[in-house]
Amino acid sequence: MSLTTTKGLQSEIYVPITPPAVWTPVTKELKDMSIALATAAGVHCKSQDRFNLAGDSTWRKITNDTPSSELMVSHGGYDNGDVNKDINCMFPIDRIHELAAEGFIRSCAPVHAGFMGGGGNQEKFKNETGPAIAQMFKEEDVDAVILTAG
Repeated sequence: MSLTTTKGLQSEIYVPITPPAVWTPVTKELKDMSIALATAAGVHCKSQDRFNLAGDSTWRKITNDTPSSELMVSHGGYDNGDVNKDINCMFPIDRIHELAAEGFIRSCAPVHAGFMGGGGNQEKFKNETGPAIAQMFKEEDVDAVILTAG
């Protein structure tokens, strides 16, 4: 009996069945896309509440005008010392801005999302948190999302 339905995809935590990935067809060239970032690395604005290190299924909206110097990590599942020195290690917001400035992408999306992966209430994340993040991206007309994990 296989515990995964998508070959090569494995969770850090015990999950009885890893569901198949959901893919949306790409219909535009990168130069015509608005790109957002979503991260399971626990990135958020310094002014926002920290994530609960014991498990947290909430998320933080990060607006595109937030300077990278105002971002931080609160996640207990990995050594985030280097990320707190350079947030671009896990949340490459400055690099996305550079791609937009050089015309490789149309724009950096107006909003991004930070959450804490690696635990918490997976059902709540699947049924509430994930759909809320997806809805925000849909409302902001985001074409593609780059997902990073801690």
